[in-house]
Amino acid sequence: MGDCMRTRMHHETPSSTPPHLVAEGESSQNAPDFAGVVRPWGKFFNLFSDGTLIPLMTGGSVDIAPELPMLLMVEKTADQLRIGRTRAFVLVKSGEIESIKVDERRRRVPREAIADYIMHLRDQAQA
Repeated sequence: MGDCMRTRMHHETPSSTPPHLVAEGESSQNAPDFAGVVRPWGKFFNLFSDGTLIPLMTGGSVDIAPELPMLLMVEKTADQLRIGRTRAFVLVKSGEIESIKVDERRRRVPREAIADYIMHLRDQAQA
């Protein structure tokens, strides 16, 4: 995984409501609680208990590794994740890494699926 992707994927999970969501003069006790990170339109957002979505990065949502093609061969996915080719094929076949069938024999991995898999691993590690 390149430095560009690592930088864009790194974020701190807020433990409470961020100060910018608290209106002036209000206490943070009335503000919505952090509910998690979601990706409703292919971009990552912080989700709050009142349904508010805030882009993960200031100034817009995150585009995961724009230097990569939209669809990657499984071998290239393995390179990006620093895992073996066989392991990558196992993860794709099991559905742990999303893939798209492009014809009867070939599959491709959307570049966002790499970030999804990393988020999945992080969630498992925190559980």
